[in-house]
Amino acid sequence: MAMNAPASEHASANRGRQHRVRLPSPYRFHAGGELPEATLAVETWGSLNAARDNAVLLFTGLSASAHAASTAEDPSAGWWEGLIGPGRALDTDRYFIVCANSLGSCFGSSGPGDTDPATGRPYGYAWPELRVEDIARSAQAAVEHFGIDVLYAAIGASLGGMSVLAHAALFPGRARRLASLSGTMTASAFAIATRALQREMVGTALAGGAIDLGLAFRYARKVGMLSYIGAALLENRFAHATGSQAIGASGTRFEVESWLDHQAQKFAARFDPWSFWYVSRAMDLFEFGAFGREPGTGTTHFGLKLEQALVIGVHEDQLFPLGQQAEIAAMLKAEHVPTRYVDLSSPYGHDAFLVEDRMFAPLLAEFLDGPAGQRDKSPF
Repeated sequence: MAMNAPASEHASANRGRQHRVRLPSPYRFHAGGELPEATLAVETWGSLNAARDNAVLLFTGLSASAHAASTAEDPSAGWWEGLIGPGRALDTDRYFIVCANSLGSCFGSSGPGDTDPATGRPYGYAWPELRVEDIARSAQAAVEHFGIDVLYAAIGASLGGMSVLAHAALFPGRARRLASLSGTMTASAFAIATRALQREMVGTALAGGAIDLGLAFRYARKVGMLSYIGAALLENRFAHATGSQAIGASGTRFEVESWLDHQAQKFAARFDPWSFWYVSRAMDLFEFGAFGREPGTGTTHFGLKLEQALVIGVHEDQLFPLGQQAEIAAMLKAEHVPTRYVDLSSPYGHDAFLVEDRMFAPLLAEFLDGPAGQRDKSPF
């Protein structure tokens, strides 16, 4: 139970609050390089209990902000609006939810699109190389900013599913539970190829190539969308339907093209190409196995200290295929972590965790609280 507070303060906490957390200065990156000053955009919901042990940390996907749910400052719906709030899967009457915008992103956290004080221009390629380890370390710094020693749980989806694994390896014992949704220990060749193609399009424009940056970024997003969404959803929604729009650059005017145009324009309007370059590259470079290598022994041991884990995958996910989720679960079990592995089916593919609340909510609620009949016995 959250610690006692006036009703108005309790209501405000449940609605959420925005924070700007200063990171240790200078902030040193995993692969080298540093920033003299760095900050992380964070949003929180609920209240810390007296023991400060009811916090749940959320790691985001590639293009998500810290705005996982509505806040007092921003009442717009967040990307997990249906899961966060009083009585919901991430119950703000019971837990203090902390969501950090990834370091390198463009929604308030320090990133390559920021102005370099030495030049007065955006950092661009001069920004330090970003790794998933940096995302995990910076989020842990935010957790410590709130005076939290041990998290009740850490949860991540997509890139967040990678970040939550990095956090568990870098900070053993600092989170009691772990949930990885559509994550991976190492990117597949298909995922790397897909993101590399997108970066090639964007990078050519960023380097001053002939193609317009906005157009390159939209093309890249179209490639990304096709890797996220299952073929079944595209077929069921669009099939061979043609639209009323004018024939485009492809020489045709199918409804699926119009949808791709809309998705690309929406993404290009809200996300920064430099952030895409750095964050997507960090995903490709991540190799969880490196944490457990013991030189000269030929063995792998990660030293994870977790009480419980949940791993969820989706059959139709082409980008983070189901076999990768099984691999995560097997690794956790080999580390003697009690682990529940669940495979779901959704035509939304990799994006299922963003839209299939009815599937993910009960799994996350049980992961946090235990079976329904045991929830009243929670120490919170």
